[in-house]
Amino acid sequence: MASLILLLTFISVTAFVWALFLLLTREQRALAERLTVYTSKSIYGRREKKERPTLSWKEFINQGAKLFAAREIAKKWEAEMIKANIPLRGEEFVFINLLTTVGGGLVGWLLARNISGGIILLMLGFLLPRLLVNSRKAKRVHMFDNQLGDALLVMSNSLRAGFSFLQAMDMVSREMPAPISEEFARALREMSLGTTTEEALEKMTQRIESVDLDLVVTAVLIQRQVGGNLSEVLESIANTIRERVRIKGEIKTLTAQGRISGMIISLLPVAVGGFIFLINPSYMMPLFTSPLGWSLIIGGLVSQGIGMLIIKKIINIKV
Repeated sequence: MASLILLLTFISVTAFVWALFLLLTREQRALAERLTVYTSKSIYGRREKKERPTLSWKEFINQGAKLFAAREIAKKWEAEMIKANIPLRGEEFVFINLLTTVGGGLVGWLLARNISGGIILLMLGFLLPRLLVNSRKAKRVHMFDNQLGDALLVMSNSLRAGFSFLQAMDMVSREMPAPISEEFARALREMSLGTTTEEALEKMTQRIESVDLDLVVTAVLIQRQVGGNLSEVLESIANTIRERVRIKGEIKTLTAQGRISGMIISLLPVAVGGFIFLINPSYMMPLFTSPLGWSLIIGGLVSQGIGMLIIKKIINIKV
């Protein structure tokens, strides 16, 4: 009986959300349907009878994202999407994150048949998209840093061959792989549309949060103001960056044991607790239903967080 009530509740909430969406997008869909009468003609000039346009998931996300357009949180995630090179607008990501949060909570409630399971999956649905974006952004910055030394050598050799600075940037955009070629090509497009070189380079540093790129851009801007041999400056910075990459690799190898220990210590309690919950849910339910159980969960999470911070502080060696 309880599972039937939960299933009916889930169907009711889903139907309500879908009806609300159809109501909010009624005018747009009606306009699109009227326009198809004038845009769908055969080669003989007769109007073709087309089927009623169906609502795809992409259109659903686009229409739902309009609820968050021009909001501060959408602008914030718009910048994050650009940094992670994810082809989504900020309001689209916010809407998708809302769907994963609500959907995760409903699925957890239906599967676990209690509020604690719904809260756990709700939190996972809220955090996982954000963690994926941050992971994608960090991976892209790492790839950019590894390519930056070679790109500076290409620019240095191009300047020595008589190319201008913009031609050297164009050489990198054509010869180097992504993501550094994409960022240099984007900076060149901005310059061709009227953006100054200094502003285009500063925007690149905002998209790629890299200390090495900040060093390169600062050196280039100083050279453009006071003069000097830019090819030698870029070559010197390239050697410094490549040496830093080598040292970072050695440090990562030496601290691998500490990082693996931190991961095991963090995931082991969660894995053991989830395994026991699957085998014997009644044994674990007092942990989620009693005040003492909630106190133990909060204390364990705080202790885990402190331990992770301490391990991260030990193995995080600045170069």
